[in-house]
Parts: sequence; C-alpha cells; structure tokens
Amino acid sequence: MPDSPRQFSLNSHFLNPDRSNLEDIRKLGYAFVDLIVDSVLDTQNHPFVKDETAFELHIPQQGQELLELLSEVRSQILPRTVNFQNPRYMGHMDSVPTAITIWADALVSAVNNNMLSYELAPIFTEMESQLMQWFGHFFGMGKDCFGTLTSGGSLANISGLLLARNWKCPESKNVGGSGNLVAFVSDAAHTSFEKAMNVIGTGKDNLVRVPTNDRGEILIEELEIAIQQAISQGKTPFFVAAIAGTTVTGAIDPIQAVGVIAKRYDCWFHVDAAYGGAGIFTPKLKPLFQGCELADSMTFNPQKWLWVARTCAMLIVKDRQHLVDGFAGELPYMDDRTLNFGNLNLQGTRRTDSLKLWMAMKAMGIEGCRYLVERSLDLSHNLRQWVDASSDLELVCEPTLNIICLQSTDPQLSSAALRQQWIDEGKLWLSLPLWKGDRILKAVVLHPYAG
Repeated sequence: MPDSPRQFSLNSHFLNPDRSNLEDIRKLGYAFVDLIVDSVLDTQNHPFVKDETAFELHIPQQGQELLELLSEVRSQILPRTVNFQNPRYMGHMDSVPTAITIWADALVSAVNNNMLSYELAPIFTEMESQLMQWFGHFFGMGKDCFGTLTSGGSLANISGLLLARNWKCPESKNVGGSGNLVAFVSDAAHTSFEKAMNVIGTGKDNLVRVPTNDRGEILIEELEIAIQQAISQGKTPFFVAAIAGTTVTGAIDPIQAVGVIAKRYDCWFHVDAAYGGAGIFTPKLKPLFQGCELADSMTFNPQKWLWVARTCAMLIVKDRQHLVDGFAGELPYMDDRTLNFGNLNLQGTRRTDSLKLWMAMKAMGIEGCRYLVERSLDLSHNLRQWVDASSDLELVCEPTLNIICLQSTDPQLSSAALRQQWIDEGKLWLSLPLWKGDRILKAVVLHPYAG
C-alpha cells in the first residue's frame, strides 16, 4: 500500500512567531556550519574533483527531510564541486573566501534586504554609498566619486560602456541609435567588452582591439594610430579602456598614458581593474595605478584578489552625476527624495553585498589587505623560481602580478598534456588559455597556503 502523503510543515521552513521551533531552526543552522567546515573548508588535501560522474536531477513529489537533504548534499553534490580549497588549485581568478565573508554571506541572505531602494535597505544604502566613495578615494578618483556594487566585473564593464555612450550621445537614451561610435581596448582585454558593445547597441564590430606586447600591455602608439584611423573613416571615438590585470597574463596597461590619449580625443576613460585593482594596497604595485585619477569609471572586484565571497564587484565613477545621467531611472513606487540605487545601475532587486564587503574590510583592515596581497606575490615568486629551475618548463612572459604563465619545453609533451598529467597526479590544477595563438599554462596564485 503506498505511503500516505506527508503534510507540508511550515515549521520546518520558517521560524514560527511563537518561537516553538526556534531550537529546530538553530539545529539546522549548526548542521550547515558542520557541513561547510567539514566538507568544504576542511578539504585542502582532497582531490581537485572527487566525483566526476554525471549528476541526475530528481525533484520529489513530497519534500525531503532537511537533515536528510544535507546528507545528500554531503555525499552527492560536494564531491562533484571543484575544490578551490586545495592549495594546488591555481587555475583561474577564483580565490578561497575569508571565513568572515562566508558567514557574512549567510547573514546577507538571512537579512534579505533589497538594494532596489533606500526604503527597503536604509542602512545598506548608506553603507554602500560610503564604501563606494571610500574605494573611489583610495584609487584617487576625486572628491565627487561614487559607485555601485554589481553582480560581477562583466556587468560593471557593460555599465561603464553604457555610461560612456549616454555621455557622448545623450539623446540615445530616449531615441536609441548609436551613430558611428567606436570603442578601443587592448587585444588582451576581457570578452565582456564585446558583450557590452552588443548590449548598448553600438555593435561588436565597432570595438577596436589594439595590439599588445608580449606581456599583454597595450601599445600606446598603436592605440593612437587606431583612434586616428577611426576618425579618418568618419567614426566617432567615445570610449578607451586601460586594463589593470589582464585575464591571461595579469598585465597592467600604462594607465596614465592611456588616459592622456583618451582625454586628447574626447573619449570616456575606463579602467578595468576587476582583477588587478587589489594591487593598489601594496607599495610594490601602487605606482602602476598612476593615472586612475583620469578615469571616468573603474571596475574592481574584491571577490577576486581580496578574498571576498562571491558576489562582490563594483563600478566606480568620477562623478556621481554620471550614474544619474547615465541610467536616468525612476521608481514611481518609491520615495524619490532618497538615494535609490535601483535608479543608478542596471539591476533592480539586488543583494546587500555591502554588508559582506564592509565586514571583510573591517576584519582585515588596510594592513591586512596589504599583507595578503603581498603574500600572494611572494608565493607566486616561489612558483616562478620553480619554473626557472626546471629544464622542462619556461615562462611565457615576465609576470606583473601573482599570475604566472608557463609552457612545456618538451616537444613531445604539449602544455595541454602536461596540464592533464599534473591534474591526474594531484600536483597542480592550472588553466589552459589561448595566448598569442598558442595554448599555454596559467597559474593564479591566490590560495594563502599555496605551495
């Protein structure tokens, strides 16, 4: 005889106002803590991926007991995840989050305020506002700087290009069309710039990718030639970007020189420091960020090189009015006399990630950020020395940040084959990007115990 349907229990999913199930909810929370600590954090010596078999989705007719569900997560889901906790994972710009930001992320979910408007998140609106000004000042963007958190660097770059279009052609906000606008980035810049040109209606064909040197730094002479060629073809340059931490090699463009050229041709100047921006915390790299004061906008992702749990990215602008003019949104169902972030970016409903970022910065402090960034530079230097000492490996280019690009020197062993061999041995997990026409190996040394 089939089992009778189990009645849905509100008390299993929500805290009852009479507090009768308070201890059950607490017990569930403790079970999650144990799960995260034992089966996620305490896996430094586990394989990069423990279980590579296919996963089959099954949604039951009746809900599952929650502690039973956690057991299933432990046995079926977590073994299939990529284990970033393994110190030998150095594949991409994926950091292990600091402990405080893991628990802060849960707190953000529990509070569940909405960054759409001041009315729905008053303290977090104030917090985000002040954080954006703090970071803007830290990068030297002036007294009128402002910004907004975003779901990632891609959205920040897309937003920067949209602001640039609306600044250059204000009428395009209402009547559409982008005329013959053309933008300029290096050939090492992130793919989000192509997405952006598509999204804002200027078209990917109007994104000019300027050649770079062997490290991935934009060639200034080629940039100016490309701009002049576009003008001679009757096009209107409107956007120039400098990259501070390219995706493959971690190169930093000469920001000052790029900014001067952008201003010379009346272009919006954007700095994509999604990855490399954290370098400003150390005197070793801070000189490379000279010129940020020229930027009209900047992308920075603390979720990468500042070890903040995803998501945590931002778009900073030199002048708050840029966001007002660029998005020109209205929330008729909210008080328009207050600061409503839903008017100032492409997102409406948004998490209060400002709490997580604030807690991270308070917990680490400026000196803690400097220490962690410099530690990763030191660890990457150790890896670089290991490559130099090997007769079977060579550097692809001189590193700028904590990204080491290398390749096999054995003609019988491709970089792809060597990568798989290392993964199979549990030795290293590196990525295999395409660089200057060749597949190379890339190590991003982010784990604080990498070695």
